[in-house]
Amino acid sequence: MIKLKCYSALLLTVSINLIGCQTTEIEAPKTTPIYENTAAFTPDILDGDGDGVLDGIDECPGTPPHRVVDAKGCLVELDVGGLEIEFVGFFPSMSSHLPAIYDTEFAKVAEKLNEYPKASAFIFGHVATNEISEGPLETLDFDSLSRNRALIIKNTLVLQHNIDAKRIRTYNCSNKLLFKDTDYINPSFKALELEGFESKQRRATLMASSSVSNLTNLKYEYYIKRYGEYAKHCVKFE
Repeated sequence: MIKLKCYSALLLTVSINLIGCQTTEIEAPKTTPIYENTAAFTPDILDGDGDGVLDGIDECPGTPPHRVVDAKGCLVELDVGGLEIEFVGFFPSMSSHLPAIYDTEFAKVAEKLNEYPKASAFIFGHVATNEISEGPLETLDFDSLSRNRALIIKNTLVLQHNIDAKRIRTYNCSNKLLFKDTDYINPSFKALELEGFESKQRRATLMASSSVSNLTNLKYEYYIKRYGEYAKHCVKFE
């Protein structure tokens, strides 16, 4: 019974306090303006995915959090400082010997590959149409010249610059990817005193990337544009 009385007294005290809270009215200072925020509930200015672009103009709703978007609310692919380089070397007719004029440029390519040890290198061997029809090639595989041109680039990287051979893939492009007369040709072409349409096709192309490791699985438009034609027309040697 004593406990009950104490409990009743406690309830009475709390009830009195609550009544006091309910009847106490605090008036805001007259100098403090009171705003009513109704805009937050207006449907046409909501930002459902929190990307900073309002739903009414967001063309890519459902953006994952903490991602960079453009003015339309779509994801922006950022350049994270990876490696993308390209080298083109030209050869004398019917030759797979890379001229010494490229030694300095090659050293720079190898230096970059060493800076990015996980980057892959793709080497594409090319031949001119008139080289395919030459007599010596009729007794060999027609692709042997383009293969040797790609391999000379690979061997230079491996033997002279200690690049791991497993990072390098070589391809035969035959005469399927042609330089046009309007295409940019690096200064070495003229330095080698080469001229004419066929001379432009006697080449090997090296492309290195820290983002692309497989030409059969190109995911982004930039890499499809950059490597797509090689993936389509060139056959992998190794």
